[in-house]
Amino acid sequence: MRIMLLSRHEARESRRIEARLIAEDPRLARRFDQWRRSRDRVAEAAALATGREPAQDPDAAPTRLRRLWHEILRGRIPLP
Repeated sequence: MRIMLLSRHEARESRRIEARLIAEDPRLARRFDQWRRSRDRVAEAAALATGREPAQDPDAAPTRLRRLWHEILRGRIPLP
């Protein structure tokens, strides 16, 4: 799996382009939000699968994926 890291300049440019596209078509805001959430879930799953704790807000509730992963590790959910 290849992880794409953006420089600060590239990230700023990406946000600028995203904002311009959303201004042109407000429906894209939902699509960008869905993409961001999907990307975050993939990153979290990859971190859990490699045994690392994913970076997250310490005040946030555990995500559904994290709870599911811990149930699998505890043996409460059998794997095929």
